[in-house]
Amino acid sequence: MSAWIEQVFASEMARRGRVVRRRLSSIDRYASRQALKEECKRRGYHIVAHRDQWLVFCDKGRVRIVL
Repeated sequence: MSAWIEQVFASEMARRGRVVRRRLSSIDRYASRQALKEECKRRGYHIVAHRDQWLVFCDKGRVRIVL
């Protein structure tokens, strides 16, 4: 796992089980989309894509799109 991905999950928002947003350009620059997807899968987290960002839900709860 890259140092950048470690830093993402060491952030206060991630440690508190909140949502972490990252721009795709940052993911591509500092790590890779595949590496982030693999780490989220390993942790049981979900990713939602919105425009130029990925939102990582840093808990194992179910994610539903309401509207």
